[in-house]
Amino acid sequence: MGMFQNWARKRMTQGALAARERGDTTYVHRLASSDQRIQNRYTSVIESEGWQLAGVHEDSSRPEERWVMTFKRAGEAGGTATRSAERA
Repeated sequence: MGMFQNWARKRMTQGALAARERGDTTYVHRLASSDQRIQNRYTSVIESEGWQLAGVHEDSSRPEERWVMTFKRAGEAGGTATRSAERA
């Protein structure tokens, strides 16, 4: 991996690692982009740290971080990931 890729991966996992170290069972990550490729990349990297995507929804009250991705600890996540849009 190149230097930029290492930096980007570290930035993506920083919150997930901190949540795991605190013993949290849920981690919420917010993104500005609705681009599925970007969301998939974040999901892949965060899941590699022991989390499983539990759901994605839109929060129109925070346009700078509109997309909310909720992760559960891999052993505790149940069901399938859902994608929904909240209506204001």
